[in-house]
Amino acid sequence: MRNSIAFGWRVAVRTTLLQLGATAVAALCATGWGASAALAVLIGGIIIASGYWLAARRAFGRRVVAPTAALGAIVLGQVIKWVWIGVALVVTIGSGLFPPLAVLIGVAVALVSQLGGLLFEH
Repeated sequence: MRNSIAFGWRVAVRTTLLQLGATAVAALCATGWGASAALAVLIGGIIIASGYWLAARRAFGRRVVAPTAALGAIVLGQVIKWVWIGVALVVTIGSGLFPPLAVLIGVAVALVSQLGGLLFEH
């Protein structure tokens, strides 16, 4: 039998590390477009990975709770994640300091790599 909290933490850690690793590789590949593009790819991926981590902390950060409290924690975690991602992307892209396409490439890399962390159990 699985401890759902411990299993959830393992999946969250694995997925976050995979997102950060894939983002770092994509940023290294983007150095051919310049340092600002590579940094923008890295920032885009970090925004997604940190949002995922915030949601996981909210969902799995407590001990065993009632089902309604667990569902509330999951929903609140998702709301926090998407508000964070939305605000961070608006600030990052709206600042004009980074190329928007490179930020979105980092976002896409982190989102696609998230699937790898969720699919593999070991």
